[in-house]
Amino acid sequence: MERCLHSLNVFSIASTAVPCSVEPNSPPKAFGPTPHKDRWSTNVGLRVRQAALIVLAIALSACGGGGSGENSNATKADVIYKNGAIYTVNGSQEWAESVAILKDKIVYVGNSSGSAAFESTNTKIIDLKGKMVLPGFIDGHNHAYLMAESLFWLNLTPFTSVESRQAALRDYLAKDRGIKQLRGVGWDEAESDAKAKGVLPKNLVDQAVSDIPVVIIDNSHHNFLVNSKALQMAGIDRNTPNPPGGTIERDPVTGEPNGILREFAAQNLVINALPQPDFTIEQYKATLRAWQKVAAKDGITSTFVPIHYPTESLLAAFKAMDADGELTVRFDLALWADENKGISQIPHLKSLRDKYQGENYKVDSVKIFSDGLGAPVLVWDQKVLEQTVAALDKEKFRIYTHAIGSPDFYPSNNVLNALEFAAKENGKRDSRHAITHIDWVKEEDVGRFKDLSVLAVPQPAWFGKPWYNDVTGEKTKNKNRLQGFMKAGVTVVSSSDFPSTDTFERDMYPLTGLEVGMTRLDPDKAKATDIDSAKEPWERATLQQMITSYTINGAYLIFDEQNRGSIEVGKKADLVVLDKNLFKLAPTDIGEAKVLSTIFGGKEVFRDPTFDSAVDAK
Repeated sequence: MERCLHSLNVFSIASTAVPCSVEPNSPPKAFGPTPHKDRWSTNVGLRVRQAALIVLAIALSACGGGGSGENSNATKADVIYKNGAIYTVNGSQEWAESVAILKDKIVYVGNSSGSAAFESTNTKIIDLKGKMVLPGFIDGHNHAYLMAESLFWLNLTPFTSVESRQAALRDYLAKDRGIKQLRGVGWDEAESDAKAKGVLPKNLVDQAVSDIPVVIIDNSHHNFLVNSKALQMAGIDRNTPNPPGGTIERDPVTGEPNGILREFAAQNLVINALPQPDFTIEQYKATLRAWQKVAAKDGITSTFVPIHYPTESLLAAFKAMDADGELTVRFDLALWADENKGISQIPHLKSLRDKYQGENYKVDSVKIFSDGLGAPVLVWDQKVLEQTVAALDKEKFRIYTHAIGSPDFYPSNNVLNALEFAAKENGKRDSRHAITHIDWVKEEDVGRFKDLSVLAVPQPAWFGKPWYNDVTGEKTKNKNRLQGFMKAGVTVVSSSDFPSTDTFERDMYPLTGLEVGMTRLDPDKAKATDIDSAKEPWERATLQQMITSYTINGAYLIFDEQNRGSIEVGKKADLVVLDKNLFKLAPTDIGEAKVLSTIFGGKEVFRDPTFDSAVDAK
């Protein structure tokens, strides 16, 4: 289909009138998932409004409007975008030239001549001059709050030697001798650096700062490097056992902790002993403001945010910003489930869910880690996992689970077993449980995703990285599945997992994910002539599929497909304007396309200085 679109006149498609039987608010049948029947049948008010819009759309179409819209005699738009290549992600009306917005809603989608009926003396007219418009992007896995690390901690990633990192630690301390702890991010090579120096990892830090606790998290966010003072404050010594789901690395000779703590169970031993275990509410508010600027520049208007640790300060920041009208992204939040607490933590999780609900944020999910990173070890006891998942499902939580795996280790299978157990215990419902990362999934489990209605949430931008280049032969068939999920009818939601790599800025940009999902090549190096050299070419997706995974499928993930994810009358006006029509680009060039404007709820939250549009405010 993509090849055909290159040869078609986009505007001849856009000028075709919308069939009168189309429901303006229905999710695109050809692209997105089908909502649960009860969600439609019980919403009488929405059905009545849809029926009224259909009648009005018929009337408008009969008058030659060439699009769908509300009654133009009563509805005048605040803003009209016209003369664009608008890809709607609506299977009943894929392309349009114009979209009209009143307040935070879309009131017209169709050709440019038809939008004239929605003009008034106060309507702002924006001439897109052929530029592309898509629904606002939805990132299905983004730790927005972790931008606090780069704002308030020492970033060691730019430094390349032990000496330069130690100097950075000393300089940071010298600037504020009164600090009671030092937090940092990015010394990913600590273990290899220590080995080369013939010392323990903690000694590398001790040589720079020894009198206050120093805690440095690597870019994967699965490993801590700490100094001796931090271990002492946490009471961690040679006799401290590994907590379930975590590892305290030790000196092989003495058995003493060497300063490396793996996974959140072990990390929390130190975090809970720090003078300031968490960021403050004000620090989180500053973080979310900064992150929203990056999201707007990237064209992201909604996101799913799994929280890594117990933090009510973050939730309080969301609540305060939402009350003050500061949120310019729609946030769906997942609370962290402690693998050591099982079902005993559920009353607390319920209380947090009840307390934190707002206009542009909500808590409805729980994040579970089935494995960590690297070692093929399950974080949860399987029986406890199944009992906890079933209990959470019974309380109507969506369970969102981390499962990476390795060539001979498939934690997604354990997660599916737990979700299957929950379905047997509680019956099936519109749960939209999801598994993220899914680097390694067995063939026989792909169909189980579909059978259990489990969403797959990969990070397509990672598919071009060399992490698994040493894996060859039959095992590669289980690696980084994408098209295989799509062909099996599994709903795929693309995401970035910001900021879990040292290239997190590039990886968060949705157009990077679009490109690499199609090419499976390094987006910084690949050329059009390299396309046939991709590994696992059978897993490459089409452009339509990738756009769907970043829009309507993302809206489905956050239970908001009736309001977002496609450009349709009655939906929220969340849009992104691009400088180029992606359907006219080589796949390897898509990541270089530029966001010119981002609109959230009808308001422009980002505009690139180069966006040259003819604006006529009458």
